[in-house]
Amino acid sequence: MKHLFWFGIFCCCFFVGKAQVVSLNATELSRLKKLVQADVEVKKHWEGILKTADEALLATPNPADTILTEGILQGDPRKTKTWKSLEDMQKVYALSLTYKITGDKKYLNKTTEFLLAWAKQNKPMGNPINDTNLDRIIFAYDLLKSDLKADETLVIKLWLNEVAKQEIRTLREAVANKGSSKSFNNWNSHRIKVLTEIAVALDDKNLRNQAVQAYVIQISQNLRKDGSSFDFEERDALHYHVYDVDPLMVAATILNRDPQIKGDFYNYQSKNGASLKTSVHFLIPYFTGEKTHAEFVNSKAAFDKKRAANGEKGYLAGTPFNPAEARSSIALATYFEPQLLKVYQDQSKSSSTYPTWQFVLNEVKRF
Repeated sequence: MKHLFWFGIFCCCFFVGKAQVVSLNATELSRLKKLVQADVEVKKHWEGILKTADEALLATPNPADTILTEGILQGDPRKTKTWKSLEDMQKVYALSLTYKITGDKKYLNKTTEFLLAWAKQNKPMGNPINDTNLDRIIFAYDLLKSDLKADETLVIKLWLNEVAKQEIRTLREAVANKGSSKSFNNWNSHRIKVLTEIAVALDDKNLRNQAVQAYVIQISQNLRKDGSSFDFEERDALHYHVYDVDPLMVAATILNRDPQIKGDFYNYQSKNGASLKTSVHFLIPYFTGEKTHAEFVNSKAAFDKKRAANGEKGYLAGTPFNPAEARSSIALATYFEPQLLKVYQDQSKSSSTYPTWQFVLNEVKRF
């Protein structure tokens, strides 16, 4: 990978540990328990997670042999089957959190069943748009890794290592193929998120280095000084700008929290003046309604036209950007900029301090 010298911007101090950075550490879980007890809004969010966990106790894991979402039209049986399997992600997330909050081992046992089922059956292919869906199962592993038996941990680690290995393989192939934008478009934003999550969850020094290098290169190659992105230009759609920014914010949050890395990845500015923060702020006028944008009018991607012809909502050229699509971006960015809560509240017409679960996570992680 090029531009190795950029890695020097971030000073890494490596030491052995099982810190829970992708998920929540013991102190953060303690804060979460107190919030659940003390705050009505948080308790309501929590009750939804608990309900999902209790229902999941009766469910059987349904792992996908291969995740198939990218490049497949809505209604295709392969995609429909995959989305059914991916319902496991919310189940395993809820089960793992519920175990940590309640201490009831029935939730641990069921989470382990889901983790092992996916680890044994899923075959990663190195497609980041497919692998990006593994967020919550990586979170669950990170949250429970100190509670799992050694043989269970080994099976899951081997699987996650294979996911990372395949992602690195396809990145190298994309870099080698000079005509491919997949080494720096939204695919790579999602790849970086997945690599970062796995690197830190596994406490893998080499993989962590590669994730950091890939992150700083992506800021330079994908994001622009004015805050726009390559994908916004290529697809003429804020939908794809969000699709770039969100995974990079997940990666930035993990890297900022990682005690083995010193650096501010949200505010980091590349030599061309680009930064993740600037790209978030590029979205804000469209989020508030101050600006509007007709989506996909000049998209260069043939697949966008296929989705429009397939009747997929939002992909018809000229469809106005829906500000609600950027709620995830503003919610994630509020971890770094708490004042953005007011922007979110105004747009969503809500006075809630915790409009979504993401705001709860921001609160317990921030200190």
